[in-house]
Amino acid sequence: MKKDFIMPILVVSLICVFVTGALAIGHSLTQPVITAAAAERAAVAMRAIVPHADYFEPLELDGLPTAVNSAYRISGNEGYIFIVTSMGFGGDMRVISGIGADGMIIRTAVLSHTETLSFAAPVFAQAHAGQYWGQDRNGIEGISAVSGSTITSVAFRNAVRYAFDAFDAITAGGTQ
Repeated sequence: MKKDFIMPILVVSLICVFVTGALAIGHSLTQPVITAAAAERAAVAMRAIVPHADYFEPLELDGLPTAVNSAYRISGNEGYIFIVTSMGFGGDMRVISGIGADGMIIRTAVLSHTETLSFAAPVFAQAHAGQYWGQDRNGIEGISAVSGSTITSVAFRNAVRYAFDAFDAITAGGTQ
């Protein structure tokens, strides 16, 4: 009687231990590849934002908003690039924003997201995201959300706001 009760528990426990170990090994093998691919996408996006830049100098994140994943100074002190995570309808949205030394947005783009594509596509389209280009902090407040994609639009705007918060922290002397 005890054997009939204990044996299935042992079998299920061993299966759980084996599957957990397999997942851990799979994660440890794929994580460096995923990280490298994300870094490559970010490098390509930085080049798309400022194609003529010679280099992008990584900055320390001390004193920057927690939503800022990374910050870079554009060569020639032309401005800064910020990679920011904002919470959208479907989860995290990573947005890259270039802000010139004059405090105007050079360009913005979405690096990754988990939004429903049919709703998010109008927000990520150049027609909407392009409205941010050339705007300062106050100018982005006048950009309307895309109807039907309000949460995604607000998440995009919040990501740009976080980039401006980081820009303000850097230009105020918080991080150099």
